[in-house]
Order: sequence, then structure tokens, then C-alpha cells
Amino acid sequence: MIQHSYDKEYSNCFIVPTPIGNLKDMTFRAVEVLKSVDAIFAEDTRVTNNLLKNFDICNKLYQCQKFSEAKASVTALELLKNKKNIAVVTDRGTPLISDPGSLLVQNIIKEGYNVIALPGACAFLPALNMSNLDQDKFLFYGFLDSKESTSNAELEKLKSINFTIILYEAPHRLYKTLQKIYKILGNRQISISREITKVYEEVFRGTVLEAIQQYENVKGEIVIVIEKNTNEMNYDELFKDVLELTQLGMTSKDAIKYVSKKNNVSKNILYSMYEENKKWK
Repeated sequence: MIQHSYDKEYSNCFIVPTPIGNLKDMTFRAVEVLKSVDAIFAEDTRVTNNLLKNFDICNKLYQCQKFSEAKASVTALELLKNKKNIAVVTDRGTPLISDPGSLLVQNIIKEGYNVIALPGACAFLPALNMSNLDQDKFLFYGFLDSKESTSNAELEKLKSINFTIILYEAPHRLYKTLQKIYKILGNRQISISREITKVYEEVFRGTVLEAIQQYENVKGEIVIVIEKNTNEMNYDELFKDVLELTQLGMTSKDAIKYVSKKNNVSKNILYSMYEENKKWK
């Protein structure tokens, strides 16, 4: 199905970014859309109402939080069905990015209505720009899980990725998260951006260990940018190790498991190489 975003025959849902700290980052188009739509779905209607007052916008607000997205979807679809246009906003930044709105938008698309996303404020891109780390390839991961065992497993999966890694973090969890990063990813170069676009914006650049010494207590919204894995893994050499172990009597499954665990690499890559090698025998 192809969406023709500006075909006036259809009702539209606009995804509208809002400032993450500096009201001057509100775009002309965002103001225009929020004034023109028939209703706005907001993460917190009180926060959004204060924002709208700054731009002389008076509009109907509906709450759309994680726990209320199903209910909000019913209301949104009813409005769209009646040829009304709507907008989705979050408290700060771009909706859906580590914020509510995903289920709402999925339901709207499923029913065949247009979803139009406006460009605008988002915390992780300025943090990446200011990090002094590689920006050609990067992975935005968002928040690590609050459960320690799960977040440790997430970092283990991120360990071998050759992309710059971007995380969001709450200030009260930052110190503990940095300790986990040091333990699992090592003492990599790191950037920590705090209070982006606000008066007290600051950017730390250094090693993880230096960051741990700096940030035992901190306030504000945090973006962590982590240096990519710079240890290039030679899979051909590892595959030779697998073959040697199989020649010594170990099963291919056990050999692959042993080599991958020893070198902290993906079993799937070694398994694919093994299967490809069998084809050419």
C-alpha cells in the first residue's frame, strides 16, 4: 500500500516533535499543524497545554500514555473516520522515540489512514553530533531495561557491534549504568550529554572510567554515546579453530559453542560459515 501523504481526500495523523528544552526549537510548521488539526493526543495533557499557551494554540487535548494507548486509539480512529485531522505529541522531543505513541500510530496505519511525520527536536542526534565519536554508522538503543540481569544481557549483545551506540538514561540510574558499561564493554571512549538545549547543557567526553568518577550524583536528562567496538574479529581464523576442534573429535555444535564463547562472538556467523563449508566439500 502506498501512502499519498498530502491527498486531501484522506484524514491525516501528524507526528509533531516539540522542543526538548529550548522553546525556540519549535518549528513554524509544528505550530501551524497544531493550530490546524482538530485534536491533539499528548503524553501529558498538562505539559502540552503549557507548551500550547506559549504559541497561542487552543485545541482539544486527549491523553495518550503507554497504559492508555488502546483507549486513545479508539478515540483517534473515530475522529479520523469523521474526516478530522489529529496530531500526536510527547512531553519533549519526537513522539514514539522512547515515548508513547507507537501502538496508536500502528492502529491508525492498520486502518488505512495517513500518518505524516514532521522533522524536529530529538535528543539523541545533538548528543551524537557533540560526542566526537564516529557518526557514519550508529545504533540508537534507547533505555536499557530496568531489570539488572536483562540490561546486562542487552549490553552483552551490544558488545561486539561495530557501530557507535546511543543510550538514553535516567539520572538516578546513570552511575550504576556506567559501572555496567565498564564491566561489560570495557573502558571505551564515551560522551554524556546532559540537559541538551537548556541553559545548563553540558557534554562530557572521555573514558567510561573517567565518567564514573565524574557522575556519582547527577540531575537532568541524559544521553550516553559509546565508542564502537574497535576490536576487529577475524572470523576466518576463528573458523579454522572450529575445524581443528572437530578434527580432534568434538561435534560441530560443541566446537562452535566453545569458540564463540571463548572469543565473545556470534554463534550464528560461525554456524553459517560451517554450513557453507559443507556445501563445497
